[in-house]
Amino acid sequence: MDTAEFRSWCTIGTPIPTSGHRAGLIQSYDDSTGVTALAAALPAAYAASGALAAIAERLEKDALAKYLRNKVPTEKAARSGDMGEILATAYLHEEARYVVGPSRLIHRDHQEWAMRGDDALGAKLHSDGKPVIVKAEAKSRTKVGKPTITAAREGLARNEEMPSPHSLTQFADRLLGTADDDLGNAIIDLLLEDGVRPNRVSHLMFLFTSNDPSSQVAADLQAYSGPVPQLTITLQVQRHQEFIRDAYEIVIADGS
Repeated sequence: MDTAEFRSWCTIGTPIPTSGHRAGLIQSYDDSTGVTALAAALPAAYAASGALAAIAERLEKDALAKYLRNKVPTEKAARSGDMGEILATAYLHEEARYVVGPSRLIHRDHQEWAMRGDDALGAKLHSDGKPVIVKAEAKSRTKVGKPTITAAREGLARNEEMPSPHSLTQFADRLLGTADDDLGNAIIDLLLEDGVRPNRVSHLMFLFTSNDPSSQVAADLQAYSGPVPQLTITLQVQRHQEFIRDAYEIVIADGS
């Protein structure tokens, strides 16, 4: 997948132990470079790379931008939500080294509609040959406080804290026929044979915002009493709304 290149525009703090779990802070020091990186990554989040390449080869660049204008959301809230998912997925891939597969946003019925199911999933094979899976809940807000973190916690708690079978099946399907075909098959085998259990799962709460909600994050992790290991990552960008707007505007203007 195309990446967010976090290390080219962010300071990435090492997640620290917090109430038996971990919490980390990523801070932008160069929003302009971040906007450029995200603008380059956005097209592949909304359309298969083969389709993008075919359009670019057959038609002029303006046609590719027009095609993407029909794929990306125009409403601020929808863009913000998508950006949170895209960044969470990029974090899982780039920093946590999980396999994430093609973007689920490619298959959305309408560009303004929110996707159902888990916001992002990642997986890797354990030494026993079976997959370990991370279930992510992403929130993108100008300011993150307790209500946003509570909503994220509720999202992670759905389906008894496990990835939804539907989301996990769709995720595995997207891996089949790729370089990670073996992992896709292992996930399907796990679903059909053993079922997904807490010892195979971890959680990522990913917060994209302009402020630093570390005290609220610590309180949430302290209050959590479930069986699943927790990681909360906050990506702090001072110009949160402008960052989102600028990245999308590049895409719809020239196809990135």
